[in-house]
Amino acid sequence: MDLYLLEDFLELARTLNFSRAAEARNMTQPAFSRRIKNLESAIETPLVFRTSRSVVLTPAGQAFQPRALALVRQFSEAKTEARAAAETAGLGLSLASTHALSYSFVPRWLMRISGPEQLGTLNMVSDTHRQCTRLMARGDASFFVCYNDISGQSSLPERQFKFHVIGHDRLAPLCAPDALGQPLWPVDGAQTPVPLIGYGAASGLSTILQAHWDKAGGPEFEPRMSSVLAATNLEMAKQGQGVAYLPLHLARDELAAGRLVRVGGVSFDVPVQIVIYRPRTRLSPHSEKFWQQVCEFKTE
Repeated sequence: MDLYLLEDFLELARTLNFSRAAEARNMTQPAFSRRIKNLESAIETPLVFRTSRSVVLTPAGQAFQPRALALVRQFSEAKTEARAAAETAGLGLSLASTHALSYSFVPRWLMRISGPEQLGTLNMVSDTHRQCTRLMARGDASFFVCYNDISGQSSLPERQFKFHVIGHDRLAPLCAPDALGQPLWPVDGAQTPVPLIGYGAASGLSTILQAHWDKAGGPEFEPRMSSVLAATNLEMAKQGQGVAYLPLHLARDELAAGRLVRVGGVSFDVPVQIVIYRPRTRLSPHSEKFWQQVCEFKTE
């Protein structure tokens, strides 16, 4: 059986909503529904009861859920152990990182942590936050570098993963300057909604910003476009399309050159942590040594 079908079922069991579960699994709802039906055919019994308004687990689905979770975890642990054995032989590291950090932070940070000879063979994957968490859950990466909000809430299940803070950054609202070097879209005292260049749902920055605005409030924005890539939002902001909340690590050079300017004071900034995740299960000696170096290194 395709174990990813079990992950589909577990997501549906968590959300009890086909649309949200399909979005979380990065597929269309019809395709997701077909996969659930394929799983039910393999199990030979209905696992969910569908109505026009709700989804509930059948008794069979309730009994199957913990078994499916155990199977997914066991497969993930088996992959981790197999990869650890391979890494022991080759002194390799597998690391996932969100796009913005893989460009603006990770390479320089890695070289400060350890030199190329100590790192060994590095397999680094750059992808969206959502996809990177899936790689970790499946055991396809040993480490994951991403942004977290300062509340310390984990992006991965705390029973299976732990994280360490390795840096700090701020998401600042930036836009292109006008002819006088002033922001095209000031938010201080704005009389009309400000056009926002936002982040897609697969981006971890979208979750961080929404949580911050839900708690602390913020300027009145009018969504103009969205992208999962901070680099894309940076370019669109430079073209005068609106305001983008950008990591200062990424936008530092553009700010210094005057191609982007702040649209408000630092009170509009959203502070964030840069963290690295790892499984709680033991990794290869080489990976454990790297983790020790990470924990001993002073954060920025």
